[in-house]
Order: sequence, then C-alpha cells, then structure tokens
Amino acid sequence: MQLHIILGPTSIGKTDRSVVLAKQTKAPVIVLDRIQIYRELTTGSGRPLIDELDGTTRIYLEDRQITDGELTTVESLSLALQHIDRLSQQHNLLILEGGSISLCTSLFKSGILDNYQTTIEYLTVQDEELYHSRMWRRMQKALMYNPRQPSLIEELSRVWKQPEKLAFVQTVVGYDVLIDWCQRFNFSPDEMWHNFQDNSLYINLTQEMFSAYIQYSQNQRKAFDQLVIEYKQRRTLLTF
Repeated sequence: MQLHIILGPTSIGKTDRSVVLAKQTKAPVIVLDRIQIYRELTTGSGRPLIDELDGTTRIYLEDRQITDGELTTVESLSLALQHIDRLSQQHNLLILEGGSISLCTSLFKSGILDNYQTTIEYLTVQDEELYHSRMWRRMQKALMYNPRQPSLIEELSRVWKQPEKLAFVQTVVGYDVLIDWCQRFNFSPDEMWHNFQDNSLYINLTQEMFSAYIQYSQNQRKAFDQLVIEYKQRRTLLTF
C-alpha cells in the first residue's frame, strides 16, 4: 500500500494539488491539519468548499467544535494513524495533505511511514514575489464579504462574546491579529466593517495579517525542509 504525502507551507497550493491527484487516482485525501477540523473556522483555516473538491473524498482528522477545545498533537497523530489503518484496507493509495508543523513532524518521526511505500511531494516556493502576491490576495479575500462563505471577521464575530471560544481562536494564526486589532482600537468585529470605510485601516490590517502568515510560512518551510532531509537520510540507510 502506498502513501503519497503532499507537504508545503500555507497558500502554496496543497489542496488544489491533492484534488487533482485524488481525481486522477480515485484515492482519498487525509488532511494533516489540526484547524480545518473546526467548521466554525472554515475560512481562516483554508478549508475548501464542497464544490472545490470536485467530487473527491477529503477526510478530516475529526469533526470538532471550538467548545471541544484544542486537538493535541498526540491526539491528532493517533487519529491520523487510525484513518491510515482503516483506509489502507480499502485502497492501494492514500494521499496525505497538510501543513500542520506539529502533526507532520510527529508523523515523520513516528516511523510509521517506513511501513508503507511512501512518496513525498514537497511543494516549495519557487518565486517569492508570486507567492507573496498569492498570499496577499488570500488575505484580501478572507477579510471581505462573500455570500458563499463567511469572512474571518464574521467567524470571529460569532465567538466574540464567548470568552472560552475566543481564547482558543486567539491561538490560531490570522485570528490572533484580528483580535489584537479589535482590542487595540476598542471595537468589535461587527464594528470593523464600518471602519473599513477608511481604506488605510483595511490596508494596514491586511498587511499585519499578511506578515503573520508569512512568518508562519517561514516556520513551516524551515520545519519541512528538515523533515524531508531527515526522511531521505533515513530511507537511504534503510536500503543498505
């Protein structure tokens, strides 16, 4: 049985690539992401809409509510391995796609990948300018009204007056910037829409969010570079 892992930083195109490959091979996609499991955080986590999956099967670690709290790395690895074990009995190929640093690190270091014919497709940034442009457009799209899905501001608004939920959401990249912004300027997420009439305010907020995501991307790239190097070295040793 083969595992094909699609690895890469945020906004690099992992989901699009997994959909194309899943459609070609009919293989299910297991999502290695600890935030996309929360339907309340669909936009901020980059969880695709149903029609964007183009009929392919996408399996999340769990269907979780914010009130259920954080899914720990240990729990997420256990769930990922359960999905792999269950689906390996039905499919010759499984696609694993995601960018959770902690989960991917735990998966690679667990040794479980050595039990399968594992291939890694590491999507790297080839052009920083184009990548930054794509990231900037993502920030703009996530902040603006869209009838098909809520904006980050709308998602934040739904938990704004619920301290326990807000505390968790504040640990998620992107939302943390929005919360800090609201607290700094003393207005609620709902009031933020009116403040966007000042275009400079919108641009400044987008820039802060952009910077936060770029920093997260850099952390991912550093971690994944090391994981891929170590995996290749281990596989080389196993062949002797």
